[in-house]
Amino acid sequence: MSVPPPWTGMTFTSKLHSTPPPSLMPSNQSLPVPFVVAIIGASRNIGAATAKAFVQAGATGIILTATHGSAALHQTKAEVEAAASFSELNVTIIAADVGDTSSAKPIADMIASTFGRLDLLVNNAAILSTNESAFNKLGAIDISQIQKTMEVNFIGKFNVIQTLLPLLLNTERGAKTIVNMTSAMSHFASPGSIGYDISELATNRLTEAVAEAYGAEGVLAYAVHPGIVATMPLPIGMAPEARTMAVDDLGLCGAFLVWLVKEKREWLSGRYMSANWDVEELESKKDAIVNGDQLKMRLVV
Repeated sequence: MSVPPPWTGMTFTSKLHSTPPPSLMPSNQSLPVPFVVAIIGASRNIGAATAKAFVQAGATGIILTATHGSAALHQTKAEVEAAASFSELNVTIIAADVGDTSSAKPIADMIASTFGRLDLLVNNAAILSTNESAFNKLGAIDISQIQKTMEVNFIGKFNVIQTLLPLLLNTERGAKTIVNMTSAMSHFASPGSIGYDISELATNRLTEAVAEAYGAEGVLAYAVHPGIVATMPLPIGMAPEARTMAVDDLGLCGAFLVWLVKEKREWLSGRYMSANWDVEELESKKDAIVNGDQLKMRLVV
């Protein structure tokens, strides 16, 4: 598909980016101080790159989680510390399988005891597949490929939000922000892994629900597509040639997120966005977005 249809949102701005433009380089942006970020699913790929972006922009505290307390998570911690622009940066790591609903409370307890505040939750943990049937037509998909993606990508995000929300609400003068990582595939019924696509569609609606329920208390929630990135390893069952579409930089999303949260952008709360979009053009569309209630999941009638 050389030119995606408008309803995918992939070309909402006419100018698109695959790498961060100079103005969005994290080292050229500044976060409020203090600023504490929890990144769920941060041992590698987009999560790790996003952590580095936030410390380059001046975050004072970073919480990194991954399914296992692996060498990769420890390596990411070291790389994040080396990238920091704030001398008093505190980076903590914790093993947490968000597919297990009991895993969120230890994260919350650790944040409360170590930092006493939380400004931003980045809900990044997700899976596309656990066996090759995930990319088949419906009749040949193992039911586990629906159950597991929903368990991690939707229920896991819901549970983490529910558990960490009191920390966000109780942080005085905090950003009170939630970013749910989603995908442009949430707009497709096919192709790809349908279990993943549906779970990301549910994530978009969850984001809107959070914004509606807690906006009056200052909570901002965004659903963000990170670009099409060649994450490693290749998801089980994905055709290797699908990688030809993955042309976006790992650091694109982190740079976009720093821009998104460094100040309160209430007009974008509850909405879907893409890290590929040009932010100046996006800002020029503010009135149209607000007045037209755009960038939300709606039935076209």
